[in-house]
Amino acid sequence: MKIVSIKNINSFLSTLNFVLCFVGYQLTTSLFLPFSHDIEGASMTVTVPYRAFALLITLLVIFLNIKKRVRKSSFAMKILWLYWIALIIRIFYDTNIRNDVHITDTSRLWLYIFGIILPVMFSMLKSYHKIDMKKALKWIYIGTAITLILSLFNNSSLLLEASEISGRTDGNVGLNSIHFGHLGTMGILLSIFILSKIKLNMIKKISIIAVTLLSFFIMLRAGSRSPILALVVVILFWLFSQGKNVILGFYIALITIILLFIFIDPILSFIGNISPVIEYRLRASIFMGDTSGREPLYEEAINAFIEKPLFGSQFALFNRYGGFSYSHNFILDSFMGLGIFGGLAIIYVLWTAIKKSYILIKKNNPSFWFVLILIQQIVLGMLSSSIYYNQILNVLLVFVILYSNVSVKNNKSEKYLQDNV
Repeated sequence: MKIVSIKNINSFLSTLNFVLCFVGYQLTTSLFLPFSHDIEGASMTVTVPYRAFALLITLLVIFLNIKKRVRKSSFAMKILWLYWIALIIRIFYDTNIRNDVHITDTSRLWLYIFGIILPVMFSMLKSYHKIDMKKALKWIYIGTAITLILSLFNNSSLLLEASEISGRTDGNVGLNSIHFGHLGTMGILLSIFILSKIKLNMIKKISIIAVTLLSFFIMLRAGSRSPILALVVVILFWLFSQGKNVILGFYIALITIILLFIFIDPILSFIGNISPVIEYRLRASIFMGDTSGREPLYEEAINAFIEKPLFGSQFALFNRYGGFSYSHNFILDSFMGLGIFGGLAIIYVLWTAIKKSYILIKKNNPSFWFVLILIQQIVLGMLSSSIYYNQILNVLLVFVILYSNVSVKNNKSEKYLQDNV
C-alpha cells in the first residue's frame, strides 16, 4: 500500500507541476490581484509566494523521480539543453564580464531562468511519464475557465460598450494584455478540442460552448494581435495535419486561407462590433503592414548578428540607461545572441517539435491538445516574447519531444476517448 501511495502522490504532483505551467500564474493573479491601480510592490505579495509554491512543487517532483534513469535522449533534446547552456554563458558574459555594456538589474532575468524555466524543464525530463494527461486537460481547462470568468467580473472595462473602448485591456496588474489575450486563445483551442474529441452530455456541451464564447470575447477585448494570429495559425496547422496526406492537408489549409482573405472585410467588421481597437490594429497590420514599431528592433537584432555571425554579439538589445529588451522574435534573439549555432539550433529543435506535433495529430493521439498550445506559444515567441521569459514554450518543447516516445498503450488512449471531461 505504501508503494501505491507514493506512486499516486508522484502522479498527482507531476500532473500539478505540468498544469501550473499553463494556468497557475494566471489563475492566482486573477484571484488575488486587482485589475488596476497597483500599489508599488503590492503585486509581488501575490506573485512571489506563487512562484515559490510552484518551484516547491517542481523540486518535489524532481526529488520523487531523481532515481529514474532518463532514456537515451534524442538529438533534438541534447541540442535544446546545449542551446540553454550556451545562452546562460552568453548572458553571464554580457552582464558580468563585458566592459562595454552596463546592465543595471538582471535579477528578474536570472530568477526566471533558474527559478521558473530550467527547474521545470528538468522536472519534465524526469516525470513526463507520470503525468495524467486526462487530469491535466481537465485541470487546465477548469483553471482557464475560472480565470476568464473572474476577469469578466473583476475587470469593468470588459463590460463596456464597444464604442467606449479606447485601448488594450490587461487581465489584472500582473497579467498584461498580450498574455491575457493568449489565455482567451488557449480557452478557444481547448474548447474546440474537447467538443470534437470527447463524448459529453448536453449540459457539459453547453457549458463548454459558453466558455468558448467567453474566451473569444476576451481574446478580442484584450486588444493584442498575436493571440488572434496564433488562433488562425493553430487552426490551419490542425487542418493541415488532419489531412490524409501532406498534399491534401496543404490544399485544406490553402482553401481556408483563401476563404479568410475573401471574407476578411466582414470578419474584421464583426470583430469591430466587439472591439474596435483590435479591428483598427488588424486592419493596420493587414492593409498597411503595421508592426507596432517592431521593425527597428528586428533591424537592430539582424545587424547585431551580421556584426558577429559565428558566436553572436549580445543576448538582448541594450539601451544607454542600463536596460535591455528582446527583439520580439526569439529566433532573431538566438541568432543575435549565439550566432549561427544558436539560430540553427533553435530552428532544429522547433522543426523537430513541430514534426512530432504533426504526427501526433495525424495519428489522432487522444492527448494531442498540448501540441496545439505549443504552436500557439511558438507564434507568441515569434511576435511578442523571448525564449528566456516563456516558461510554457520551453516546457512544451521538452514534453513534446519526450511524449512522442510514449506508447499509446501506456497512455490508455482508448479509455481516454470514452471518458467525459
